Amino acid sequence: MFVKDGSLISYFSSGFPSHVRVKAIDISSPDLKLFYSPVKGEIVDIVRFEIGRPNRFSSTNYDYMILIENENRKRIKILHVLPWVEKGEYVKEGQIIGEFLQTPYTGGDFPHAHIEGITIRFPTISIYRDSKIGIVYKKDKEFFDVIIKDFAEAGKLRGLGCCGGLLNASLPYACYGGIIGGFTGQLSLYGLNLGYLAVKRRTYLLFEGKKNLLRNWEEDASFKVLANKPICGFAFMEVVLSYNGYPMIRFFLNEINVNEGDEIDISEFIRNRLGSKIY
Repeated sequence: MFVKDGSLISYFSSGFPSHVRVKAIDISSPDLKLFYSPVKGEIVDIVRFEIGRPNRFSSTNYDYMILIENENRKRIKILHVLPWVEKGEYVKEGQIIGEFLQTPYTGGDFPHAHIEGITIRFPTISIYRDSKIGIVYKKDKEFFDVIIKDFAEAGKLRGLGCCGGLLNASLPYACYGGIIGGFTGQLSLYGLNLGYLAVKRRTYLLFEGKKNLLRNWEEDASFKVLANKPICGFAFMEVVLSYNGYPMIRFFLNEINVNEGDEIDISEFIRNRLGSKIY
């Protein structure tokens, strides 16, 4: 799978069931605008569809689905990309095939393409540190983005060092998240409890803010996701990874006295605004 260096990546900051079941990945690009095909193959279908779910961050009320059939006749599904290609066209790995859309499904998140049909494997931790230092990269009226300067690494993935691995989550909004690459046995972010261990594998784990939340996701939480409602709490932060670049945190806060280029202590910032617990 092709991913351009410097792209943001997320597995577990979305509440859609395909992410919860570890069957999808969100991939951006260094400029957060253009999307590079992760695979080579034939464009077998392009579908435009309208979305009724409200979202104040979205700039469209529609989305696109692009289907690519690879050389093994496996179909790769891509969402949230305005296509620059046509049905029947053959694309190469790394070819620009469109630009990101801010739809009701993605508005508020980092611009990205949602991808299904690719085998997902996680590397083990290679360099670990507890991340604390951030640089304010961009400030918007609804949020501001912070580059994680002292990131941890698992292969080519880089992220916020937490619990022995890389933290990937939207908290407390989605009420779950993942630790990729390693685990120390403590689900704690700067002294704040991340919740309960739900799934543990050799190279990743999933945690949940409520017991049995992930097990019953399709019967309960997924309906809130479709209605654009929080699972556990307000949108505070989205922690995403990067591919050979700087990982980021998006803080959904305004009226905060920070400026682009400021260095902040991420640990103090999170503790001061979440109090004694996340959920």
